Amino acid sequence: MGEILLGQYKGELPIVIIRPTMVTSTYQDPFPGWIEGTRTIDALIVAYDEQALPCFLGDRNDIIDLIPADMVINAALVAMAVHWNEKLQVIYHVSSSCQNPLSVNDFVDSCFDYFSISPRILNGRVLQTRRPYLFKRYAFFRVCLMIIFSLPLMILEGFNLLLCGCFSRYCNDLNRRYNFLTLLVKLYAPYAFFKGRFDDSNLTWLRMETKICNVDGGNLNFDPKQISWHSYLISVHVPAVLKYAQMKKGTTLRRTSYSYSQ
Repeated sequence: MGEILLGQYKGELPIVIIRPTMVTSTYQDPFPGWIEGTRTIDALIVAYDEQALPCFLGDRNDIIDLIPADMVINAALVAMAVHWNEKLQVIYHVSSSCQNPLSVNDFVDSCFDYFSISPRILNGRVLQTRRPYLFKRYAFFRVCLMIIFSLPLMILEGFNLLLCGCFSRYCNDLNRRYNFLTLLVKLYAPYAFFKGRFDDSNLTWLRMETKICNVDGGNLNFDPKQISWHSYLISVHVPAVLKYAQMKKGTTLRRTSYSYSQ
């Protein structure tokens, strides 16, 4: 509705509309991994790190449309430089699903590789990382939740009543994990099986325009083809998300050191 109103009342002003997909931490500028807040796919990374994601909904062959924040900003800056004196309205989908698609399977594998190379350490003990199982059907997912959470929770609550609250801590922890997982599913289930990809032909044209306009396309990079998703996730985005999440909690969790080369 806002875009329609802009088109109707813009007069002779140029209108450039930027439609980014899921925005992640920066790829290059001001430095790799700059982030303010955990959102969209980041909640799944945090849950994966806490091993609170034993299962989830999704198809491993589906595409996750991510785009680093600096590429969104760079595309907006270049679009303003190109269209500043044109009386038109143009829409840019700043996305990666057409040029450099990232599958759910590759995303899960990259996260697993990071947590395997740099596992959490608690009380001197390395915590094991498990892959979450993805269900293509909601009914099977509900059965899994019942086996992992609902039935053990019912048994624990029964013993807790008989033993005057001796298992209250375990009941609360299991109930918290169950509620957190159901909340994630409620938020992301509508998008778990999204098959669409966003047409970025206008953005491709804009990248070509940087070669003939007075715009430094080298410094204002917004080409998703340059991203190696595995390298970006394992060495930039996942560490940035976990660092920010720990800062918000006011805690630091020691991890094993590692070196990674692309």
